[in-house]
Amino acid sequence: MILSLAIWLFSLYSCVYAGRNASLLSFIPTEGTASTTQFTLGTEFGGGTACGMDAWPKSRSNYTARSLDGRSSSSVGPGFLYAAINQLAFGSPSSGGPGPACGACYTLTPMSSSGKMLTTQALSFMIVDNCPVTSNGGGYCGQCREGMLNLAGQEFHFDIASDAMSRQQYNTFFNGATDGKNWDKVHFNETKCSSITSPDPPIKDWGCLHDCKSNDELGMDGACDTGDDVLTE
Repeated sequence: MILSLAIWLFSLYSCVYAGRNASLLSFIPTEGTASTTQFTLGTEFGGGTACGMDAWPKSRSNYTARSLDGRSSSSVGPGFLYAAINQLAFGSPSSGGPGPACGACYTLTPMSSSGKMLTTQALSFMIVDNCPVTSNGGGYCGQCREGMLNLAGQEFHFDIASDAMSRQQYNTFFNGATDGKNWDKVHFNETKCSSITSPDPPIKDWGCLHDCKSNDELGMDGACDTGDDVLTE
């Protein structure tokens, strides 16, 4: 009798534990649609990004960051493809350091306003930072529970490190962007990282790029200030 009870309790625990982790891991996306914005990565190197990145890869370690941000297509970056992803997908609280998404690479394919996949403009980016719920990323990163949508109507969001891109990369990816300098919708899928355009960058001692800690209970619901399904600024 005692043995049977012990087996039952173990089975119940295993089911609950497995279900809990399946739910948490579902935050980390492998494919879907998302919106994009742009940010300047190089200005974060002092303290390190959420993944711990604190410098450009060795081949361009002396490069000085300049944000393109849709204003100067003649600017030239070091030619790397890095991005941040919204916190819920990143998998770690704002002050929680690296998340499971660190070091993951995604191919982003812009989509026209009519929904056409612009495959010739697709590029693959490595996740090196977190776009936190608390800042709301201008209304694009405030999703704090699964199924919640941002201002572009998307559950996921990529903040592109435009200062890392070469002129050709920038012009290829952002050409014809639906809101002038960003894409309201891109298709994304997880892919193998390129050692040329998305090499592992230098990271701080506490940083992590691969096989980072599992997605903890994030407490995202507490960060929600609204019951609406679509965020407002």
